[in-house]
Amino acid sequence: MFLPLTIILALALLWSAYWLVASGIAKQRFTVTRADLAAQGLTLVCSKESWGGYPFRFEFTCPSPKLSWDGGVELRATNLLMVALAYAPWQIAALVDGPTTLTGPIAGATEIKHQRALAAVTFGRDGQPSFSAELPGASAAGVGQAGKLMLFTRPSAAATIEIAFDASQVTLQPTGKPPLALDTATLRGTLNAGQSLKINKMELQQGQLRYWGSGTLALEPQHRVSGQIDTETNDIRALLAAAGPQLGLSDSKLANLRTMLGLLGNDAKVPIIAKDGVLYIGPFQVTELRPLY
Repeated sequence: MFLPLTIILALALLWSAYWLVASGIAKQRFTVTRADLAAQGLTLVCSKESWGGYPFRFEFTCPSPKLSWDGGVELRATNLLMVALAYAPWQIAALVDGPTTLTGPIAGATEIKHQRALAAVTFGRDGQPSFSAELPGASAAGVGQAGKLMLFTRPSAAATIEIAFDASQVTLQPTGKPPLALDTATLRGTLNAGQSLKINKMELQQGQLRYWGSGTLALEPQHRVSGQIDTETNDIRALLAAAGPQLGLSDSKLANLRTMLGLLGNDAKVPIIAKDGVLYIGPFQVTELRPLY
């Protein structure tokens, strides 16, 4: 009877010793990583910081977190909890309680209401991270709402990063324009070392209406989007009826666009072009593009 109890106590002591040592290493690495990111212009500030999680987790709690980037971009939330399992410390999860406020030099402050958000990072044997994030029940005034937003990334060959984005039950509600509902929105692409995004496929769906395309996007030195996406649809009339009010085109330009697309037919590819701060649909100028930050 005493021998099994002795073994259990010995294992508990060994695990406790491991947890204390590993927890100290985790704190040290977190501190070093945080300092490296701060040197690159990305800082995290908490109203209070605490560590815990014994016996099976390492936990870092950060109430009222503020994440700041050089250039005036700031992200604030209600609470941040980072968790790693003691027996799998290469997997780190972050849980963020909303609402979250995004502040930038261009758009000002935008409050994003959402349910608890989850992000996870898994480091491979080569030290390269894979990332996933899920944001349920998101909404922002003047932007819209979504039942769920999901983002996945993983390292690929030749220093590129594969990206997948999915959104469901989306309603876009830009200020001064009618709402636009989407059942799903998806994107599959590759982020290249030169910071250009190759879009292998993007697709929007509203009922039976589908709109898809592929192309390449990048950021200009002025932080504006540039590039081209060649797009297709299975129903041009339904697409224009849904998207027409969002384009901001005059009645004459919208009629010309409808005529041009009608002549091309459903199988035609229509280029969406961002160039020199202007967005075009085919030959028609739609709007000016503001810097992202």
